[in-house]
Parts: sequence; C-alpha cells; structure tokens
Amino acid sequence: MYIHIEVPDIDGHPKGFPHYWLKRVFINSISTDYQVNALATTYVRLVEAALTEYRLGQVMLKEFWSTHTSLNLGAMHRSISHFENCLFDMNRAINCFIRLRRHKDLPVSLRQALNEERPRFIAAAASDQIRDMRNAIHHLEERVMDGSIEPQETFTLKPDGPETPHATEPGQTDKTIDRLIIGKQEIMFSDLAAWLSEMGRFADKLATYEAPREIAP
Repeated sequence: MYIHIEVPDIDGHPKGFPHYWLKRVFINSISTDYQVNALATTYVRLVEAALTEYRLGQVMLKEFWSTHTSLNLGAMHRSISHFENCLFDMNRAINCFIRLRRHKDLPVSLRQALNEERPRFIAAAASDQIRDMRNAIHHLEERVMDGSIEPQETFTLKPDGPETPHATEPGQTDKTIDRLIIGKQEIMFSDLAAWLSEMGRFADKLATYEAPREIAP
C-alpha cells in the first residue's frame, strides 16, 4: 500500500499574532466595552491555538506514516489529540467571532472591517461541520459507556481517506489520507485548512486594528 498524505500546509501566522498582544497590552484596548475586548482577545487566542494544534497534528501524522521500523502508535495518538484540540478551539473561536461581529458596541471602523465580507467559516456549511464533529468527539465517551455505539463504527477521531487499486502494480493500492472521520461525521483536511487560514486572516484584522488613542488600556 502506498500512502499519500494530503494535509495542506498553513503558511500564514507561524508565530501567531504577537502584534495583537503587544498592542493590547502596551498601547490600548480595541474598545471601551469590556465584552468586546473579551470576545476579540478570546477569538485571537483560540485561532492562535487552533493553528498550533493543526500543525502539530500534521507533523505527528507524517511521523506515524514515515516510521518504518515500528508501529508508531504514539505519534498517531498525539496526532489525533492535536486535531481534536484544533476542532474544539475552532468551534469556540467561531462562536466568539459571530457574537463579536454583531456586537452593538463594536467600534464603527472595526465593524466595517469585520463585515466588509462574509467569512466562509461562519457559514452553516463550515460551522455546522465543525460543531457536529466537535460534538461527536465530546459525546463519544457517553456512547461507549452506554453501549449505543454501533459495531464497526469509528470510536475515535481518525485521519483517513479512500484506498484505490494502484494504476500499474497488480495487488497494490494507493491510500490517500485526506480527511478526519468520527462516526458518521467527516471533514476534509483541505476544508479545515482553508477555514483555519481564513480565521487567521480575520484574527489579523483584529491585530492590525488601530483603536482610538483616547481609549484606555
């Protein structure tokens, strides 16, 4: 079996959003409203964490499949944990962003920056997938304990994908790892990376926003 790992790199924001923290700590807050500041800071922190978890999950997944001297289950288990954390952080960040974007006390210029385009990650096609997979992970233990999990059903988050016959080698196959699966839920890594990249771009809007100078830190 030939393994093809299709987990896209996310090039943006490799060190997170240090300029956000510098501005908010040493210059001033985004708003005079406490909830606006809390929502913005929580969103940036969670996106930063989700980016880190995605990259660590990607590294451990590649390590598992590139280890040929042993069955490196430790790397696979760490990969799964990192992707679980990534999904949890993304779901929480999306909830914060939706509330922030609609907040009545959002500064006018920041409201315009956050609403000049509708991000894909808050559309139902994306947010529902992330929430449903997060919930499937969260409630898995309950289903294992009460016996409602069905035989042959995936009982942990699993990086997986299709396996097809090799084009030129009889009896050989190509296995493509291109998605996360748990139970009946699945998310393509390509979608996950695209949504997370977009979330990073909006976190950067918050990081580069110039708050009015009269606002106290």
